[in-house]
Amino acid sequence: MSDFSPYQTPPTGRSTVPSFPRLLASAASALAVLGILLAAILLGSGQAAFVNTYGVSMNPLYHQGDLVVVSRAESYSVGDIAAYHLVSGEVALHRIIAGDANGFTLKGDNNESVDVDHPAAVDLIGKAVLHIPHGGKVLQILTTPPVLGLAAFALLAGAAPSLNRSRRRRAARKETMSSSAASQKTRHTVRAMFEAPFTPWTATATALGVVAMGLGIWAWTGPADAPARAGTEAHMDFSYSAAVPRTPAYDDTTVRSPDPVFRQVADNMKVHYTYQGPAATIAPVAELSTPGGWHTTVPLGDPTEVSSGTHRGTVKLEVAALEERAARAAKVTGLPASPLTIMVVPAVTGDGQDFRPALELSVTPLQVALVDPAALSVAGEKLETAAPRALTLGTWQLSAGISRVIAPVLLLLALAALMAIAANARRRPSRSEAENIRRRWPSLVIPVQPVPSVTGRPVIDVVDFPTLAKLAERYGLLVLHWTRSGIETFIVQDDNTTYRYRSGDGVGAQPVATPAETA
Repeated sequence: MSDFSPYQTPPTGRSTVPSFPRLLASAASALAVLGILLAAILLGSGQAAFVNTYGVSMNPLYHQGDLVVVSRAESYSVGDIAAYHLVSGEVALHRIIAGDANGFTLKGDNNESVDVDHPAAVDLIGKAVLHIPHGGKVLQILTTPPVLGLAAFALLAGAAPSLNRSRRRRAARKETMSSSAASQKTRHTVRAMFEAPFTPWTATATALGVVAMGLGIWAWTGPADAPARAGTEAHMDFSYSAAVPRTPAYDDTTVRSPDPVFRQVADNMKVHYTYQGPAATIAPVAELSTPGGWHTTVPLGDPTEVSSGTHRGTVKLEVAALEERAARAAKVTGLPASPLTIMVVPAVTGDGQDFRPALELSVTPLQVALVDPAALSVAGEKLETAAPRALTLGTWQLSAGISRVIAPVLLLLALAALMAIAANARRRPSRSEAENIRRRWPSLVIPVQPVPSVTGRPVIDVVDFPTLAKLAERYGLLVLHWTRSGIETFIVQDDNTTYRYRSGDGVGAQPVATPAETA
């Protein structure tokens, strides 16, 4: 009879199963390597970049020494915080306040003036997706030459002992333990993880890991924002009027577009606009400019929120006051103040939209005239919106930008949970061979009291239990089982022969049974 079966523990010796601290260190190293590779891929491909903030231009949102991760997007909207290269080579991280893909106007939240540069969408490094307070200071410390040198020394110093220990372990394994023991212990750990009381915890951690990987794949294989989609068509109609006394200059007491307004008769006028489109905010302004390059913007009223549909508004132009504003600037610059150009712009913003129709008027000492009659109607422009790409479940949404942060965190939690479960499952005592047999063949094995052997009936020992099970199934018999003195005995009795299989700690020391002994 064989002294060793697939269910028995092999001879004592040093275990080849890695200890929990080594498993933890290996997993941490693997995760660190994966993190470094992922960061290298993202940074190398230009899909993401790190911005170490300095100055106070974005206070109170960002402070000096913070670390901001920016990711390239398919489109950018008003309100996004974006990074771009200045002419000096430095990187600016400011908020988009106006513009379109052809050129954006940016401004620091804590700045009083807008940025001089107007980068296009292709010039932007990306928009902010992750803010790590004080992360820039930590990154600077970790990348200093002393820290990098210390890390290199630690790696080199630990490499040789690690190699020596690895060689000693391999030699010890060859001498004292077979590879089947390690496989058996590993199978025991995995099997125990999916048995009570670990089953619900293992299932939950595994599901969390699968969800985290799926969420990460979805978040990082596409843009942070969904492609811009065409919205409702925006339309703006202009007109103007001025009240005049009865004179030979006009046939009526009201001048209406597109006729010029003669300033000897009237010096003030009203500009009317009719907006048709989605809900938005309208802020009317007058943009003044002269041939010498001077320009300024004068508000013509408070911003007004309008609902979708049709909205009508009117602003008053005090031409003499605007002309005086240009004359004061001309005294300082020495440039001519005439002719003055007035652009009446009811700026439409909202939901990432930026629609700036303009009515251009030319002002001379004698008249205010419309530059282009076709500009009285600005139509046919579709306002595009680009919402963040998101997973939607009912009223709940999760954007791709947030998912890029959540996914690795969930994956780390899942891995930590599985490692903790594996550590506890590994310490759980292994089942005996008899317990494994009873669990695998519950309907075939019957527990009984020790059965005495019958005189003259031969007893045949089989080498393993599967063979005994096949004999029982072949003859349509049950396997009788009992335990005594640490020995597990399984027998199948037919009319003439007893087939027996034994296992346990004392099997190797037992003498061959005689017919008078118990089977």
